[in-house]
Amino acid sequence: MKLASGTKIYIECRSLLDEILNITVNFPKSYKYTIGTKMQEYAVEILNDISGAYINKSIKIRISYLTSFQTKFETLKTLIRIAGERKWISLKKFGALSELTTSIGKQSTAWKKSLVIASEKPESEGYG
Repeated sequence: MKLASGTKIYIECRSLLDEILNITVNFPKSYKYTIGTKMQEYAVEILNDISGAYINKSIKIRISYLTSFQTKFETLKTLIRIAGERKWISLKKFGALSELTTSIGKQSTAWKKSLVIASEKPESEGYG
């Protein structure tokens, strides 16, 4: 059985976590332990959601994990945007994070869409 940790989306989410761990240490002290900590938590939680979506056999549960992923991921992207706007991270780093989040977002959307389509097929056709 292939592991979730070998998938492109998981690897990119892991890279995002690494980047967030690197940038949040330089946040202003008054935001490091609020916004920075929340960003770190969400980055870890999205890895869990990707693993749950990958490992479970039930399509409904997989869709649920991806929905949870997308909710946390959207919030995380907003926090990254705020950090960029407030210049807590460099423009270059913000650009790299934007490219990474765009790639992750496209993958999760396509994955969820394929699961939704599969869930709408009659059981006799299988789930592909």
